Amino acid sequence: MVETCWTLLQIAPTQEEDDIRRAYARRLRDFRPDEDPEGFQRLLGARDAALNWANAQPADLLTATIDDRNDLGWDVDLAELPERENIGRSGEQLKVDTDGETVPQPESAAANLTEFPAEIETIDDGLVFERLREIVAREKARPWGADPAVYEAQPWIELFNLAAGLSLQRHEQFLQAVGRHFPSILPPIGLQGLETVKEFAQGRGVCAVVETIEQQCRFAERPASLVQLCGQEAAMIYFSWLAHAQSARGVLQRRAAGRAAYVDERTGLPAFPAEDRIFALETADLVKFHKDTVDHGRWPFRFDWKTLLIPTTRLAAAGLIWQGGLFLALLGMIAVCGFSLNNDTAQLVAVAGIPVLLVARFVMAVFINRLAVGAALQRVMQADRRGLWSRKPRPDALRNQWREYARPIFMGEFILSLAVLVSVPIMISTFLILQGDLDRPVETVVSEIVDSALVAVASDDRLPHSQLFELIDLVIASEQANFSERGKGTDLLVRDLGDRGWLAELRRREDQLLGNSWMSGSDRVLMGPVLVTPAAERERKLRVLADAYRSATPEGRMQIERSLAAWKLTLNFAKGPQAIAAVWAAIPPRTDGPNLDAFPEEMRRLLIGKFLANAVGNFIDSDVQLVSQFHWLLTVPADRLYEIGPLRSVAVLDDNAANSPSLTPVGWDNSDETGAARYFREYGDRPATKAPELPRLNAALARSSYFDVARTCLDLTGEADRSHMRQLIARSLANSPDASISSSADLWQTLGRLALADPACYRKVSITGRVSSPELSLSQLDNQFDKLDDDLDRLTEAEPDAMGELLQSVVPQEGIFGFTRDRLLSHAHFLVGRWFLNRRDYRNAILEFDQALSARECNESYVQRRQALQATGDDKRAETDLQLAFQRSGWCMIGGADTEVLRSSLEPLMKK
Repeated sequence: MVETCWTLLQIAPTQEEDDIRRAYARRLRDFRPDEDPEGFQRLLGARDAALNWANAQPADLLTATIDDRNDLGWDVDLAELPERENIGRSGEQLKVDTDGETVPQPESAAANLTEFPAEIETIDDGLVFERLREIVAREKARPWGADPAVYEAQPWIELFNLAAGLSLQRHEQFLQAVGRHFPSILPPIGLQGLETVKEFAQGRGVCAVVETIEQQCRFAERPASLVQLCGQEAAMIYFSWLAHAQSARGVLQRRAAGRAAYVDERTGLPAFPAEDRIFALETADLVKFHKDTVDHGRWPFRFDWKTLLIPTTRLAAAGLIWQGGLFLALLGMIAVCGFSLNNDTAQLVAVAGIPVLLVARFVMAVFINRLAVGAALQRVMQADRRGLWSRKPRPDALRNQWREYARPIFMGEFILSLAVLVSVPIMISTFLILQGDLDRPVETVVSEIVDSALVAVASDDRLPHSQLFELIDLVIASEQANFSERGKGTDLLVRDLGDRGWLAELRRREDQLLGNSWMSGSDRVLMGPVLVTPAAERERKLRVLADAYRSATPEGRMQIERSLAAWKLTLNFAKGPQAIAAVWAAIPPRTDGPNLDAFPEEMRRLLIGKFLANAVGNFIDSDVQLVSQFHWLLTVPADRLYEIGPLRSVAVLDDNAANSPSLTPVGWDNSDETGAARYFREYGDRPATKAPELPRLNAALARSSYFDVARTCLDLTGEADRSHMRQLIARSLANSPDASISSSADLWQTLGRLALADPACYRKVSITGRVSSPELSLSQLDNQFDKLDDDLDRLTEAEPDAMGELLQSVVPQEGIFGFTRDRLLSHAHFLVGRWFLNRRDYRNAILEFDQALSARECNESYVQRRQALQATGDDKRAETDLQLAFQRSGWCMIGGADTEVLRSSLEPLMKK
């Protein structure tokens, strides 16, 4: 069925305009402009055709009498035609009777049009009508669906020139004959896309023929008359081809007029062809913007915030390709130049590009809608230049194809934006940090940074030494990667460095240590109690190192840095104020004093503790190796411990040594083999690769149990008790095993029983729950701690030896009774510290108060330690203790003094 305006609107022919508009609104849901632009154009044409038809009809279209001929637009003397036929809008043949009424005939209009009317033969000037008959017959003979280009307008032009000499009445009859027969021979509208503008301009094609006939007949001015002549379906096909021809003519006219055809003559604003406006503008926002522009006669102000954030994506979606590409290129250039920290020119380009990018974003956010309208108009002009006017290729040409790539464009812009956000702050920060050092030697800058770091950590007890070691590690790593010329006598300037990032990072670390970094805040926060004993030793050593560092050569400075970094692991493993102070005293150059005297003992505890922690779960190394190393650590002279140095020089203490086949420490001598080692070598040793059998597994478990017991027993409180325990275990390892020993498991169990034979060792192990004890079980542990704490409250004078014997019952490792244990430890060390303070042994008093505070913070401990510090002349730390005493919430009065009396006595000191 041929599509007509009524079939497309799905209503019967009517003269009611409201019915036509309602039908159009209802069908608009099926032909949305954004989903089916071609169907929408067809629906729009059907609505206009139906409205034109309704406005042009007489009141009663279905009755056409002789008196109605003037209303039909044809001045024809119907009386001369006794059997005059009229075609109704429904396609029925109507015959006029003598009373002026029409009677429908049974034949259809299509059947009536198959033969040329006979009345043409009876009129004058038959040559014109004969020529019309020939043209119509030839066009009818063409195959259905033939190429429209075979149609030519020239024969019709010649025919109309020939008909120009007819009388007015005969000429009207001629036009009526054309209207009856020509629309019915037109090809279907589906062939409209096969024609070209070039063929149309040459007078070839259906559009050229239709335009020629319309120029002579003016059927578009009287659409109802054409419907009366050829029927509604044929008339709709004619008007569709006529609209197509008019579009082609519009393209040719705009091409001839040039740019003036696309500009409003009055306002100078862009003007779109009516059929292209929606397709070219695409979005509803842009259509509304253009409508507001036309209504007001000027560009309205619009600020697009999305363009300010993602300009490249928005420009591409608006069809502004080269502008979006320029933004993307500028963004990429800034990102690349921002990461070029060593190229001054690149950094200047990046700095200059940032304001340009920001200004361009604001400008584009204001003008993007105007530019988008201009880009849409350019697509219309391009389509006209290409001669596209068919309903399918032209909308495709008007569409912005880059909208389909908005997502990948956004991802690229997002990644580059992140790169700029990362690189630009780094670039600016690096430039600001190093702007005063560009013309200075790198050695001078590095030495100043390290020296200021040493002095800063020495001056502030609250600074953790880990920050200093991190800076030293960065200096050492940078010397290998970026400053390999250091120490070779070359004065390399900062400006000539291949990579300045590491030097800027050193400056940042220095600012953090000195409190100059805005990220560190104005005041440092004290996270825990300050241990005065290691803090004082650390300050003394770092000031000595700072003095030596300033006067040293570059090679000497590198040696100081590496020597200091080598002790980092040792400091991390050291626990307790005495051990930490001892390590600081041993760092070269060694510092004479009680802390250095305590170094061998503390170092031995550290070595044995790390060895036993590794040996408990070590099922790889042989029994001979473990026994020999353990005996060596127990018996090695104190002078030899000085030679071991930092822990990273001892393989057994390396964190990765658990899976190492060799755990032999530096300086270990295996020339004197112990009795237990000889037994394991001769009877119990086995290769590490052999699959463990059950007896071997029993021996391994017994070995782990023995080392666990030894670790607990060697962690006694007093130095004398620890020395006694070491001698006892060393003798058990050195003596030859009893002849009754039959396996490695028996020997390990025997060694364990020999260690537990000591009362102090047995008491320590039983408290941990590793062996059963009728006197003290885990269920009674908390009560025992409370009882010991009550006993301490009744003591007014507690000697260190007596207190050390009492503290042997304290479990060494953390457990569920940690709070009770810490309170007991703090109480005991406080009492011992006050005992030393009363006897003016200020160093030991400070050490005991440090241990009390490391177990539990207590305001009275700070007050008592402050007295000892004042007596030694350390007013700086004494003032800090006074502040710490008032910063803590709550007072724990261990000594039994009145809280209010103590607070009132200290308040005047705080006001100084």
